[in-house]
Amino acid sequence: MSNGWFDGLPDAPGGAVGAWFNVVVCGVLTVALPVIVFVHAKPPANVLFAVAALALMVFLESVFVRKLRQQMLRRRSGRE
Repeated sequence: MSNGWFDGLPDAPGGAVGAWFNVVVCGVLTVALPVIVFVHAKPPANVLFAVAALALMVFLESVFVRKLRQQMLRRRSGRE
Protein backbone atom coordinates (compact mmCIF):
# COMPACT_ATOMS: atom_id res chain seq x y z
CA MET A 1 0.00 0.00 0.00
CA SER A 2 1.47 3.31 -1.06
CA ASN A 3 1.30 6.29 1.27
CA GLY A 4 2.01 8.89 -1.40
CA TRP A 5 5.00 10.59 -2.89
CA PHE A 6 7.03 10.19 0.33
CA ASP A 7 7.57 6.54 -0.56
CA GLY A 8 9.43 7.53 -3.73
CA LEU A 9 12.07 9.47 -1.79
CA PRO A 10 15.33 7.68 -1.02
CA ASP A 11 16.24 6.79 2.54
CA ALA A 12 18.98 8.62 4.42
CA PRO A 13 22.46 7.55 3.24
CA GLY A 14 23.59 6.59 6.73
CA GLY A 15 20.61 4.41 7.57
CA ALA A 16 19.00 5.08 10.94
CA VAL A 17 21.94 7.20 12.13
CA GLY A 18 21.73 9.35 9.01
CA ALA A 19 17.97 9.71 9.44
CA TRP A 20 18.41 10.85 13.06
CA PHE A 21 21.09 13.29 11.92
CA ASN A 22 18.72 14.74 9.30
CA VAL A 23 15.96 15.19 11.88
CA VAL A 24 18.22 16.85 14.45
CA VAL A 25 19.97 19.18 11.98
CA CYS A 26 16.72 20.20 10.35
CA GLY A 27 15.17 20.84 13.77
CA VAL A 28 18.05 23.12 14.69
CA LEU A 29 17.76 24.95 11.37
CA THR A 30 14.00 25.31 11.84
CA VAL A 31 14.67 27.36 14.95
CA ALA A 32 17.93 29.07 13.94
CA LEU A 33 17.15 30.20 10.41
CA PRO A 34 14.30 32.61 11.27
CA VAL A 35 16.30 33.95 14.24
CA ILE A 36 19.33 34.62 12.02
CA VAL A 37 17.14 36.34 9.42
CA PHE A 38 15.45 38.59 11.99
CA VAL A 39 18.81 39.61 13.45
CA HIS A 40 20.63 40.39 10.20
CA ALA A 41 18.09 41.36 7.51
CA LYS A 42 16.41 44.66 6.73
CA PRO A 43 12.90 45.06 8.21
CA PRO A 44 10.61 44.60 5.16
CA ALA A 45 12.49 41.63 3.79
CA ASN A 46 13.18 39.80 7.02
CA VAL A 47 9.59 38.92 7.81
CA LEU A 48 8.89 37.52 4.36
CA PHE A 49 12.16 35.59 4.18
CA ALA A 50 11.81 34.27 7.74
CA VAL A 51 8.29 32.99 7.07
CA ALA A 52 9.37 31.37 3.80
CA ALA A 53 12.42 29.79 5.46
CA LEU A 54 10.32 28.55 8.36
CA ALA A 55 7.76 27.01 6.01
CA LEU A 56 10.50 25.27 4.03
CA MET A 57 12.21 23.93 7.14
CA VAL A 58 8.94 22.67 8.65
CA PHE A 59 8.19 20.89 5.38
CA LEU A 60 11.66 19.30 5.30
CA GLU A 61 11.40 18.34 8.97
CA SER A 62 8.11 16.54 8.29
CA VAL A 63 9.73 14.63 5.41
CA PHE A 64 12.75 13.66 7.54
CA VAL A 65 10.61 12.58 10.50
CA ARG A 66 8.41 10.48 8.23
CA LYS A 67 11.44 8.79 6.64
CA LEU A 68 12.95 8.16 10.08
CA ARG A 69 9.68 6.62 11.25
CA GLN A 70 9.59 4.37 8.17
CA GLN A 71 13.16 3.21 8.81
CA MET A 72 12.44 2.48 12.47
CA LEU A 73 9.33 0.47 11.55
CA ARG A 74 11.30 -1.49 8.94
CA ARG A 75 14.05 -2.18 11.45
CA ARG A 76 11.54 -3.43 14.05
CA SER A 77 9.82 -5.68 11.56
CA GLY A 78 13.16 -7.24 10.55
CA ARG A 79 13.11 -6.19 6.91
CA GLU A 80 16.45 -4.40 7.14
